[in-house]
Amino acid sequence: MHGAIDRGELELLRRMYREWPHFRSVMDLTAMVLAKTDARIAAEYERRLASEHLRPLGADLRERLQRAIQATLEVTGHQELLEENQVLNRSINVRNPYVDPINLVQIEVLRRLRGRDDDQRLRDAFVVTVNGIAAGMRNAG
Repeated sequence: MHGAIDRGELELLRRMYREWPHFRSVMDLTAMVLAKTDARIAAEYERRLASEHLRPLGADLRERLQRAIQATLEVTGHQELLEENQVLNRSINVRNPYVDPINLVQIEVLRRLRGRDDDQRLRDAFVVTVNGIAAGMRNAG
């Protein structure tokens, strides 16, 4: 999308969003996925689990996330993601205070599992966190 926007085709993309149901559906689904992301949580996984030499990759991915969000907002003409789906927007905002701590527990479990993958209690705890996050996000994460 950035390429088309950079080429001055933003108005074409906006018209496609307004007039093409399939394109609108793809953009709305993209907005939903982007709204479910949390760069803060991703940065915490990176800070606690990633090797120093891999951290620039995480920073690059978070920058790309921000660009994708911005491009989506530009094309849809919305001020915020899920602007037209307040029920889903509220649902995501309500779920985050419950899912965020599970992510933090998962980070700690993964940290402890390194080099100790024979610890059944830690593996069980990891499975519980995966299931809890997936249930909170209402998909496979």
